[in-house]
Amino acid sequence: MRQVLVDNARRRLAEKRGGEAERVDLPDVALSPELAPVDMLALDEALDRLQRLDPIALRVVELRFFAGLSIEETAAALERHPSAVNRDWAAARAWLRKELEPQP
Repeated sequence: MRQVLVDNARRRLAEKRGGEAERVDLPDVALSPELAPVDMLALDEALDRLQRLDPIALRVVELRFFAGLSIEETAAALERHPSAVNRDWAAARAWLRKELEPQP
């Protein structure tokens, strides 16, 4: 899902630069309600940085944000305790929020 959203964002940017590609709209994607809409390219770059810092936190973000899994489902998929997944999710959200803030 992450790659689909990033590709769609890149396609829109190419169109702004006069790209001649045929436009194919994706249906509305239901994103996690607690996260505000973000620039998908900036999010992709931030997730690449997060992978270098904490690969487990990246997997939690991918499963929660892109796959829409609950804490319990994510914990089962990663074979971790739900409280550990909850901590990783909270830390990753805070880190991403800081990374995606507009710079002064």
